[in-house]
Amino acid sequence: MKIKYLLAGIIAVILSFSSCSEDLLDIARKGVIPQNEFYKTDEDAKSALAVVYKYVWTATYSSDLGIYPFIKNVLSDDVYSGGLKRNDQPLYEALNEFTYGPENTYVLGYFQRFYNLIYRCNLIIDNFTGDNLNTPVKKGAVAQAKVWRAWAYTELITTWGTPPLVDHCLTPDEYQLPNGDPQKLWDLVVSDLTDAINSGDLTQKTSVTDKIATVTKGYAQALLGKAYVFMTYSLSGGALGGSNAAAAVAQAPSSQYWSKAAEMLDQVIHSNMYALYDGPFVDILKLATNWSSENMFEFNRIYDASNTGNNLSANFESFMIGWDNAAITGYGDIVPCNRASNFLTPRKEAYDAMAAWQGADNDRTRGSIRTYDQLVNEMGVGVKDGIYTIYACDGLFDMKYFRDENKDCLTNHATEKNYPLMRYAEVLLLASEAHLMTGNQAKADEYMNIVRRRAGLENMFQVTLSDLQQEKRCELYMEGTRAYDLIRWGLADKYMSNQGSDVPYFSAYTSGTNYDSDGKLVSLNSTASGAATVSGVTYALGVRDQAINESGGYGFKIGKHELLPFPQQEMLLSGAIVGGALVQNPGW
Repeated sequence: MKIKYLLAGIIAVILSFSSCSEDLLDIARKGVIPQNEFYKTDEDAKSALAVVYKYVWTATYSSDLGIYPFIKNVLSDDVYSGGLKRNDQPLYEALNEFTYGPENTYVLGYFQRFYNLIYRCNLIIDNFTGDNLNTPVKKGAVAQAKVWRAWAYTELITTWGTPPLVDHCLTPDEYQLPNGDPQKLWDLVVSDLTDAINSGDLTQKTSVTDKIATVTKGYAQALLGKAYVFMTYSLSGGALGGSNAAAAVAQAPSSQYWSKAAEMLDQVIHSNMYALYDGPFVDILKLATNWSSENMFEFNRIYDASNTGNNLSANFESFMIGWDNAAITGYGDIVPCNRASNFLTPRKEAYDAMAAWQGADNDRTRGSIRTYDQLVNEMGVGVKDGIYTIYACDGLFDMKYFRDENKDCLTNHATEKNYPLMRYAEVLLLASEAHLMTGNQAKADEYMNIVRRRAGLENMFQVTLSDLQQEKRCELYMEGTRAYDLIRWGLADKYMSNQGSDVPYFSAYTSGTNYDSDGKLVSLNSTASGAATVSGVTYALGVRDQAINESGGYGFKIGKHELLPFPQQEMLLSGAIVGGALVQNPGW
């Protein structure tokens, strides 16, 4: 009997624990606010908006891969993907040579970052509404969130054509969405930007010298004008890809959106709140142009050597784009960043186009790309003592992203250099194109000539679309605009059909230096011509091309490469194997 009572007692204890086990396990997480208790106050709005800006940064310049400067530039004819050697970054090489597929994880990362950003924007837009949209801070947060959602969709539409439309926070039964309709996608972009512009809740510049770190009304107007320019091609069929892409090029000139683009871009120009930087062109994208009157929006960076992995100082661009520091060094006053890894190296085609259009000695040419001789004779920079060979190098070196260790390139992967997402020069060239397409030749000439005069070039009259194309290539070299411009102009096949057939190797030889009594560099004895004999071995100097992708399959293909493929992982998540809602882009 005692055993019976004992068992009964044990069972009672077990049952008592079982009955309250849910309460015991329901432990509140510390430091976490439930979502239904958030999005109430101005402080909540500020915190949520800070997260939005973090994700804008993550999609553009961060310490990760698959980001704006690489994706947007390696898909163009401006650069080689580069690296310290072949297969240093094979996924970027594949993008640059058009041998990539839906499984490319950098494409996946790029795609997902935009939707991560859109989700954060939707949280603000969905939660601060009705009676809860009752303070200037909350209204400003919603306006800025709409601008960034529109920016994200502009990138998604021009890159993938028909990305899913997500204009609110999704419920679980909405996770597998179909392709978006191009018209509805662009309607969201236009309505978001129009609402933000007209809201009165965006910061407005009051002078050309204002330093504003958030979205402004002028930037939103510039984005809307740019969106209208892109819509001329996209809504003529280009966003659908395949055979529609080529037909859209022919239809775009008659688009109704050119006049809308001209009107909106004129508002930015006539506000007189922006002006081109009036210093040397080589300063563009350098420390000297932080908070320039030319920057429509820029990320401001804070140097913090103790926290470079978690603040805006840490970014892939600052230590990957640049000269091969294993080979290149400074002998004079200029010391190239000691962390550069030879990515995004200039193509000879880009340099030749600049030299033909504006001259090899032009300030804008020299501020964008320099030859090896210029590095040696004008900057005191060259290969280290002896023979060095640099991969993916035509003997040309990028100046747009050049970082001087003594000025704007600090140690431990940190820099104080801000980065602009858009410059006023682009606004002027977009406006010139829009006016040209609507028949306003005088305005087209006027706006393009503002850009040309800053570059030290003479005015042009009766400018043509071809003129604008050349001007834009020179002005915005390696700023992420070239790839989509070539596609919407129908020129991608002309310039990139053979891209990926070979890659150059550049060899140079430094035999020594001469310094004066004060330790100042007098001459650098380095050459990249002829041959050099070292330790009884003779090396050919200069550029030699090596065939790659010899089995074929490289180069831009009409009807396929106008759009990136939807990432394979996203296709699987959409249920593609069983006929899911998301349809892959043509050719993939």
